[in-house]
Amino acid sequence: MKKKSVFLVLMAIAAAAIIPLVGIYLTRSNSEESTQNIVDLEYRIKKLEWETKLLNKGMAPYIYGGEAVGYVIEFENGVKFYFSGDTGLSSDLRLIGDYYKPDVAFLPIGNIYTTDPRAAAYATSLVRPSTYVVPTRYGSFPELTQDTKQFLEELKKYDLEDKYLEFEVGEEKEVLGIKVEWLGHNHWLFETPNGTRILVDPEVKYNPDFPAKYRELVQLKDIDLILITHGHFDTMTFHDIRKWGDLFDPIFITPYELGIWLKSKLPAYKILALGQGSRISKTEMLELGVDDEKVREISNIVINVVPAAHSSSITPEE
Repeated sequence: MKKKSVFLVLMAIAAAAIIPLVGIYLTRSNSEESTQNIVDLEYRIKKLEWETKLLNKGMAPYIYGGEAVGYVIEFENGVKFYFSGDTGLSSDLRLIGDYYKPDVAFLPIGNIYTTDPRAAAYATSLVRPSTYVVPTRYGSFPELTQDTKQFLEELKKYDLEDKYLEFEVGEEKEVLGIKVEWLGHNHWLFETPNGTRILVDPEVKYNPDFPAKYRELVQLKDIDLILITHGHFDTMTFHDIRKWGDLFDPIFITPYELGIWLKSKLPAYKILALGQGSRISKTEMLELGVDDEKVREISNIVINVVPAAHSSSITPEE
C-alpha cells in the first residue's frame, strides 16, 4: 500500500513537471494558429455585440427609412424632368403627369424590384412626358438583364416610340438645354444652363457600372445638390454620403425619415429632410437654414418631392 502511494506521488510530481513543458511546446508550435483563433474570436464577439445591440433596440439589421420618393426638377429655363427613382405602377403616375406636366421622364425598366419594360411603357402612357422618356435602372446587376428594345416595342403600343431616348453609361447628352449623364444603374448627373450640378442617387461603392473615369470623385469637378430617393444600399450608403459631403459640401435633399437619420449621423452637413408634396426653391432653402452664400451659388430651380411605389431601408454600417 505504501509503495503504491509513493508511486502515485511520484507520478503526480512527474505530471506536474511535464504538463507545463507540453503546454509551452504546443504554444510555441501553434502560435500562428492561436493568434488566428484569437482574431476570429474577437471578430465573432464584435459581431455578436453588434447584433445584440440591434436586437436590444428592437430592430433587424436594417433601419426603416420612411417612404421612397421621386423628384420633379423645374430648371431655370422652364424645362421639367421627372425622376421616378425606384417605383412600381401606381395611380400617382397619372397625377404626376397631369399636375407637373414633365418634359422628360426617367423610368426604371429592370423588373424584380421596380417596373419591367412592359409596366414602364404603361407608366409612360400615364405620365405622358412631352418630349422624352429615358429607361434607367437596368443592366447593372445580374438579375437586371432587360433589353431596351423590349421597352421600345412596348412603347409602340401606346404610340410613344418617338419619345424614346437611350443613354450609354458614362455618356453625356444635352437634353432641352440640360446636360445629362448616366452614371450607371439608377444614378444620374444633371447640369443646368447656369452651371448648377445635380447628382441623383449618389451610390458608388455598390454601383457596378459607375464610370471608371470618376472613380476619383474629385474628377466630377463640383456637385451642388444631391437628391436621394430612398435608403437602399444600391442608392446610397453612409460611407459614400460622407465622401460626397466632405469633397463637395453639397445640399442634400432626402425623404423625411431618411434625412432625420442622416442628420443624427452627419450634423454638420446641409441635409433637407422633406415630405412628399414639398416644393423647394431657394426661398425655402434659406428658411430651412441653408446659408445664404451656398444658396446664391444655385440656379433658380425648384425641386418637387413626389410619391414612389417602393420601400426604403438603411443598411447600418459600422
